[in-house]
Parts: sequence; structure tokens; C-alpha cells
Amino acid sequence: MRIALKIDVDTHEGLKTGVPAMAAMLRREGVSASFFVAMGPDNSGKAIRRAITNRGFLSKMFRTRAVSMYGWRTIVSGTLLKARPVAMAFPGLLRDLAAAGFEVGVHGYDHVRWQDRLDQLAEPEMQQEIADAFEVHRAIFAEPPRAWAAPGWRINGLAMRLLDRAGLLYRSDTRGIAPFRPQVDGEPLSTPEIPTTLPTLDEVLGREKLPDAASVARFYQRQMNPGALNVHTVHAETEGIGQLESFTLLVRGLREAGAQFLRMDQAAMQLDRESLPVCPVVRGLLPGRSGWVAIQGA
Repeated sequence: MRIALKIDVDTHEGLKTGVPAMAAMLRREGVSASFFVAMGPDNSGKAIRRAITNRGFLSKMFRTRAVSMYGWRTIVSGTLLKARPVAMAFPGLLRDLAAAGFEVGVHGYDHVRWQDRLDQLAEPEMQQEIADAFEVHRAIFAEPPRAWAAPGWRINGLAMRLLDRAGLLYRSDTRGIAPFRPQVDGEPLSTPEIPTTLPTLDEVLGREKLPDAASVARFYQRQMNPGALNVHTVHAETEGIGQLESFTLLVRGLREAGAQFLRMDQAAMQLDRESLPVCPVVRGLLPGRSGWVAIQGA
């Protein structure tokens, strides 16, 4: 069974507190992973607009105990208090991750702006978001990024075309079942897409009967498909802080069961672009998640 761990880092606190804890645990377990980091400001406080625009946002906030998980400083970041940088606040930490053998990719620039205003961004604005994110990555690592993961699994045709010109090894913008090449207006793009294949913990908490860390680990072990590439997205703010015990039990249990962990870029290098299925990217709703996400079409 092959498993790629995709760790999204959305906030300043997630990078400061969650990432070091997760990286230390993964090193102890001898497991590799791919970290996708928001390169710009932490404007998490502005996400409260989703209470109006996204049905189910408030119930999710209560269900996942978001305030205790993220902390008040993050909840008001960019509104009552000044937005703190994410990646550029801890460049040494990110370089240490890469030196330790982890992949570090780009998770957008302003996570909240992309997730909440994607369809309102004109082409120059969207191009600037991408360029700013890439420039921060270059400033930290002295090289261009090889991978991009869209904030909130939100992507549209314009963004896909712009990113396809960037010469990336792969992207991970969608939810789906297996790697594919997206098509926009009937035209296949070049860059492979490696979708997230499993539900995230914040979608599951409060919806399934998972009273403790062991039950969370067992739940995810049952979700794994032995014959496929399992892409499990976890969050530095969730599994890295409040749910580290359940994440540890899951990783340890899968490793002891003989699972092969690989980085997303390693999975991408095993793909034959020309033989990948070509699929449209559609919008849909997922249980436990507020608002739409991009989904692998038929």
C-alpha cells in the first residue's frame, strides 16, 4: 500500500508550532512527507466572511473546536490584529525541513484571499498571487518551486492555465481518486494533477463516532485503498497541534502494517504524463466541508 502524506500549512501558528512537532514525529517513525506552505500573510481573521458565504462554516467551526485549535491570535489575524507572515517568518525552519529530506511546496500566497475570492480575481491579480508565492519560495530556497497545492482545493480554468505555464513537476489542487491530467475547455493541460483521495480530519471530526485518538487512527486505516496511491492531506493546525496523538498512531500503525510512505514529488516522478487519463475539473460539495471544492471529473 502506497501513501503520500500532504501536509498543508495555512497559518503562522501552524508553521511555528505544528510543523516542528509533526516533522519530529515523522523523523522518529522514519516516514517522509510533503509540506505545502502558504507563502504570504496569515489573514485567517478575514475568513469569518465564510459564515455568510459558505453554508455550514459556523457549524464546522464549532464541530472542530476551531478557536481552541487555532488560538485567538490566529482567529483575528489580519483583522483586529496585523496579519503575520507565514513562510517568511520561519525561513530557517523551512530550509531545515528540506535538508531533513522533506518536500516543501507552495500552498498559495494569501491563503484566505485565494480561497474566498478566486473567481473575483482578474488575470493580472491571479498572476500576481502566483508570482508572489513563487518569489517567496525562491527567496527561501534559491530555486523555483516544483509543486503547487491550491488553498482550500479551489481552482478555476484561468488559474489552471497560468499554473500550467510554470513548468511544475505536478500540482495537487483537487479531490479525486487517482493522478490525471486536467483539461480546460476541452484542452488537456501538461502538468499532472495528484488529487487528495481521503477525507480530511476536520471534515470527519464530530461527524463520525471517533471518541479517542485510537479510533481516529482505525478510521483512517479502514479508508486506505491497498491497490492505489493514497493521498492523505493533513493540516499543521489540526494534526500538528490538537490531534498529534491520533496522527502519530495512524502513521505508526500503517508503517507497522508495511505501508510504503513516499513524498508527493516521488509519486509524481513515477507518472507517465502521456498515459495519464485526461479529466475535467468540476465543482462539488463534500460531507463535513463548507463550500465547494474542485473535484476530479469523469
